[in-house]
Amino acid sequence: MASNQTSAILVARYLKANHYNKTLAAFLLETNLDDKDAVTKPGDWTLEKLLEEKIQFDTSLNFERRDQDNNQGWTKPAPSIPREPEISVTSNVLCIKGSHPLATTVAISTANNTCNFIQTRQPYAAQDERSFKIDSPILSTVFFAGNYVASTGMSGKVVIHNVNSGQLVGERRDHGKWAVHIASWQDPTDSSRFLIATAGWDQKVNLYALQCDASQTLSNLDPPAHSIELPSNPESLAFVTNPDTNNLYLIISRRDSTFLYYYRIDSATEPSNTQQPPKPHITMTPAGRQNLAPHSNAWVAFTPSALALHPTDSTLLAIATSHLPHLKVIIVRLLFPEDTTLRSGIAPQTAAAVARADLALQDREDAAITLQVSTQAPQTPYSTPQVVWRPDGSGIWVNGDDGVVRGVEARSGKVVALLRAHEVGSKVRTLWAGYVESGDGERREVVISGGFDRKVFVWEVDMKEQE
Repeated sequence: MASNQTSAILVARYLKANHYNKTLAAFLLETNLDDKDAVTKPGDWTLEKLLEEKIQFDTSLNFERRDQDNNQGWTKPAPSIPREPEISVTSNVLCIKGSHPLATTVAISTANNTCNFIQTRQPYAAQDERSFKIDSPILSTVFFAGNYVASTGMSGKVVIHNVNSGQLVGERRDHGKWAVHIASWQDPTDSSRFLIATAGWDQKVNLYALQCDASQTLSNLDPPAHSIELPSNPESLAFVTNPDTNNLYLIISRRDSTFLYYYRIDSATEPSNTQQPPKPHITMTPAGRQNLAPHSNAWVAFTPSALALHPTDSTLLAIATSHLPHLKVIIVRLLFPEDTTLRSGIAPQTAAAVARADLALQDREDAAITLQVSTQAPQTPYSTPQVVWRPDGSGIWVNGDDGVVRGVEARSGKVVALLRAHEVGSKVRTLWAGYVESGDGERREVVISGGFDRKVFVWEVDMKEQE
C-alpha cells in the first residue's frame, strides 16, 4: 500500500467520497493505486482538510504586518562565523554590552556576580585582567562617559565602575528587589551631564543625575533625582528625544501591559547658597501612552519585554514580546504625546464623540506598527526575550531557548540568518550587536551572544564574503 500522504491518494479519496465511480476507476488504473487507498479513515488527510488548513494559515498571516518599502533589506555580508573569546566562563552568562558607538571593550557579566572585560579583536582576550564583582548576579550593564560602566543586579543595587582602572565610583541600593534593566542618556548640549534610569521588580523606576568634572571624572553616585511607583513591574527602558520638540522622554514597558508609557523628563537648576555648583532638579511626569495592540479585545495579549531603538532613526523602536510559544517582534513608529493628543480643546460631550475619538486614536496606533511577525524562536513564560539592531538598521537579532540566534530582516520580517554554535536546546540569554574596533584603524560588525551553556560567541563577518 502506498504512502497515505501523496497527492494521488488525496484525489482518490475525494473521488470515492463524492461517488465519482467511473472517474475513480480510471484514476486508480492510471496511477496504479489499490482500491483500499481511496478509503478515508478517521484522522486521514483529505482535500477538504487541506483547504481548511490553508484558510487558517492565510487568516494567521493577517495578524502579521510586513514593511516592504520603508526599510532597507538585509545587508550582506552579515556576521556568521563564531569565535570563542579566550576567557574562562564558569557560570551562566547574563548580560553582554559593548561601549558606544564604536566598541573598544565589551563587558560580560555572569551568574557568579562577576563582570569581565574583553578586547574587541581576536583572540578576544581578557582586557588586562580587569573585572569586578558585586554582591549579586549582574543583570544589566551600560557604558557612559567613555570610561564608566553602570550595572544593576539581583540585590537591587546599582554600581558604577571606572573601566580603565577598575575603581568603584559609587554604589547604592534603591530597589527592594531585582534591578533588571539600566539605561543611560548624555546631554547633547553638555557632554559632562548624564542621566541613568534603573527598572526594578519592586515596581519602581529610579532616575539618577550624574555630573562629571572638567576632566570627565565622576567622583560619586548621588541618591535618585526622581523615582516613580508603577502598578506592575517594569521590564525595559529607553531614553528618546522627540525630534520635533527636543523634549526628552523615558519610555517604560510594564509586565502584563501592551502599552508603552511615556514619561517626560524636565530639569531646572536649583539655586545654591554654597560654593558648590547648583544641582539640577529633575522631574518625570506621565505624558501619555501608546498601545501596541490597539484593536485587541484580549485583556492582556502580551508584554513588551525588551526595547531597542533604531541605530539611526530615534523614532523607530524594535520590541521583543512575551508571546508563546514563539517570540514575536514588533517594529513600531513612536507616537510622542504631543502628536497623539487627539482630544485637544473642548472634550467630546457625547458617547458617540468619545467613541469616534477613541477609534481615531486606535487607528493611528495601529498604523504606527510597521512590522509584526513571529520569529519562530521558542520561549516559555520564564524566558527573557532580547532584541538588538544591526548597526546599519537593516535587521535585528533575537535570542531563543533552542540555542539559536536568529537574524530578522527589518523590511520583510523574514528570518534570514540562523547562528548555531550554542548547545542545542540551551537558552541564549543575552545579545549585543554593533561595530567594534579591529585594531587596524577599521571597524567590524559583530554580534555577541551568551547563554546558559556557559559560553560566549563573537560572531564575525566571513572575510571571503567581503572580498
